[in-house]
Amino acid sequence: MKEKTIVVRSAFLALPVSNSAGNTRICFYKKDGTLADDITLRLDYENPDAVSYYPIGKWMGGEITVRTGSDTEPRDMQTDEPVNARRGEEYRPLLHFTPEYGWNNDPNGLVKFTSRVTGETVWHLFYQFNPYDWIWGNMHWGHAVSPDLLHWTPLPIALYPDEGGTMFSGSAVVDTENRTGLKTGEEDVILLYYTSAGDNSLLSAGKPFTQCLAYSTDGGKTFEKYAKNPVVGHILDANRDPKVIWCEELGKYVMALYLTGNLYCLLTSENLLDWTELQRIPIEGDGECPDFYPLCAGGDPAKRMWVLSGASHNYLVGSFEDGKFVPAQKVRRLSFGSSSYAAQTYSTPDEYERIQLAWDRDMRFGEGTFMGQIGIPCRLSLAEDADGYVLCAAPIDGLESLVKDEKRFADPILAPGEDLTVPLADSAFEIEMEFDPRNVPGKLKAELFGNTLTVDPAEKTARLGDCVMPLGTPGTSGDMKIVADRGSAEIFAFGGGAIMTVPWNYSKSDLKAVFSFEGEGKAGLRRISLKKLEL
Repeated sequence: MKEKTIVVRSAFLALPVSNSAGNTRICFYKKDGTLADDITLRLDYENPDAVSYYPIGKWMGGEITVRTGSDTEPRDMQTDEPVNARRGEEYRPLLHFTPEYGWNNDPNGLVKFTSRVTGETVWHLFYQFNPYDWIWGNMHWGHAVSPDLLHWTPLPIALYPDEGGTMFSGSAVVDTENRTGLKTGEEDVILLYYTSAGDNSLLSAGKPFTQCLAYSTDGGKTFEKYAKNPVVGHILDANRDPKVIWCEELGKYVMALYLTGNLYCLLTSENLLDWTELQRIPIEGDGECPDFYPLCAGGDPAKRMWVLSGASHNYLVGSFEDGKFVPAQKVRRLSFGSSSYAAQTYSTPDEYERIQLAWDRDMRFGEGTFMGQIGIPCRLSLAEDADGYVLCAAPIDGLESLVKDEKRFADPILAPGEDLTVPLADSAFEIEMEFDPRNVPGKLKAELFGNTLTVDPAEKTARLGDCVMPLGTPGTSGDMKIVADRGSAEIFAFGGGAIMTVPWNYSKSDLKAVFSFEGEGKAGLRRISLKKLEL
């Protein structure tokens, strides 16, 4: 353990980081010896891959003692102009949101907000964020905004860890009726509900997980933590990830909260501050990050249902009866594979507009000093089949505005032994294949940027790498859509009742798509289109 006392004269302390170093805890002590903050990162002054910047300006003019949990002595490397030496830009996704530097995971606080002052409408994206390293830890809430869910502008960090814990996942709503009484100006108040994850830092040692509130009275520019936090005390284990939404059936707001194992609970509130537990519900095969929202089956208001899902995309569909949520069927699954995780839907004025974002994990970006991406925004709908209700997803329509070039191939396409080779650029693509569901007698293979997708109608599966998804799910239109980017492919199959996100090795030396067919007769393909996408 080493330490150095410094006089704070700049806004930031530079902390070099490398992939080869071990994780080190760095503590900041005030002059009176009390702990002010602590973070972890892979500190390496000798052979850094990049430099992180810790904000010390809050102690400007005073003394602060920096202590490391290793034999590395801290250095007084202060600066007012942080410049992250970013690496791996050649592998940065072209279409997906990624942090400029550091780590991100779950999307948080998804809310569509229209300013009462300017009339401008923006989509807010908050996300789990480590600003000091590109591995998990030091959870903050990062922040970005977009006019269209595709072009994102990064904003300053919204929530920092405190003595209650680090900032775990949660949700957002706009308090249009000022139920909280927190409104101070013309703008409606934006409420952020988050988990204060105690015992994830020295500063919060021994503290439990609780649910807390932060709010903005200036349209999302700045946020203040509620003085009477927590709004929901500790219930059970590492209870976390509050999702808050208005429920017309109950005439109250509802909070869906993860408890433990596969167990979730619902709480209710009239003023968005005081919460009462309503019931507990298991979601078989799932845990963490609940989402809860209404949808109308087939778009019919008479078939209004509620969807309760977990982090792994398992979901229940049900309705409210006698003041409780009652599932109408067994658990089903929307997304296959393990890379799409912790999906959340936006809070919007239109209660049936359901736009979903997920964290795409396990992505590969070379030696990049960033890690994690947010999935393509999807529009959700509810369909029906012989087994009940089925959740379906499709990329938002706005993706079409990014098309810069399209190559189309029409039926008849591909006989056994034939290949269709299409040159591609170093770009993102939307690839569509339309099948004749009555005539697909063999396997179709698509080599995309050096990765093989196999569609097998006999087995009713599609396979990309080690990931497998079912085919022939509800809405059997015979279509398949692939959003391909550096690092990943997102597949939407047969009406969107099954989707799958797959990490892949994007090869710039193999910029082509090759389609081939194994079987007799024709491949049963009506159409192939490849659309080049550019932001």
